[in-house]
Amino acid sequence: MYKAIQFIGTQRSGSNLLRVMLDQFPEVFGPHPPHVLITFYPLLKYYGNLEDTTNFKKLIEDICRLIEVNPVPWDGSPLNREKIFKRCRRRTLLEVFIQINEFECEESGKTIWCCKSMESLYLLDKFREEGFEPLYLYLYRDGRDVALSFKKAIVGEKHIYNLAVKWKADQDTCLRELEKIDAGRYVKVKYEDYIGDSDIFIKEICNRVGIKYQNVANDFYKSEESKRTAAGGKMWENVTKPVMKNNYGKFLKELSAEEILIFEQVAGDTLVELGYQLHVIKPGETRVFTPEEIASFNAENDRLKKQIVHQLPPEDILKRKLQSDIIAEIKHYAH
Repeated sequence: MYKAIQFIGTQRSGSNLLRVMLDQFPEVFGPHPPHVLITFYPLLKYYGNLEDTTNFKKLIEDICRLIEVNPVPWDGSPLNREKIFKRCRRRTLLEVFIQINEFECEESGKTIWCCKSMESLYLLDKFREEGFEPLYLYLYRDGRDVALSFKKAIVGEKHIYNLAVKWKADQDTCLRELEKIDAGRYVKVKYEDYIGDSDIFIKEICNRVGIKYQNVANDFYKSEESKRTAAGGKMWENVTKPVMKNNYGKFLKELSAEEILIFEQVAGDTLVELGYQLHVIKPGETRVFTPEEIASFNAENDRLKKQIVHQLPPEDILKRKLQSDIIAEIKHYAH
């Protein structure tokens, strides 16, 4: 049976909701993600040869530090660097990440861990290279609602064009990757169906990872993990509320007609492939935007991203700065 569950897809698609629900099971360790792999793969060049013990231990130390200042603290045992080092059978980033999670499972008497870092969808080749075979959960949601959610969040793109390009790329990549994976190794979770009846999907996941289904997930919003997550930042506050069963189709009222048009022109074919209805264009009516239009969209996207940072509560900024300071330090001392 699987020891790990890996989420793939695009954020703002219900992944924290599902993570916190799974975390209610006594066998599952479901921490909030510090995005270790996506963060550290570009930084590996600063560590030199990982077969050098000093370099490898420095990598372990920095990963542990990043986890320890995650905006949402991990509810696990303190990260014992030496024990994690001794557990590693290979001197790779992925191996460190796996062993940190397995260490936490063993220390807390759990058997399965899950990673909600959905950008890992771009790392599946590396997983295959090292023989890492988790159960994949592909979460997807109407991209126009995803875009609306990102427009209000601290992270991500902000202009509708950039949001559409990102969402489409993520879904197309997920769909291509799933074609390479045996059907028994993934579960597709459509957000709109999930919020209507989450038990169907929870039972399927339990069956795939070999744990007994228990009616524990629906009280997720009362859990300590939900409280920690909500305290980690404004963008996660909904996890302390029951499932919002009508939380879909909001883009029809909150996005402008022009925004819906642009999104559908960019990603309409992917929306249709995933079973969503187009509201402005007909299937196949995609559009190629001019370089001048794209430059204008990019400039506005940059402006909006800078603007939203100034609207954040100071405590949210500080929590994220702790991680960014570690990354800056790694780059500085490497030189």
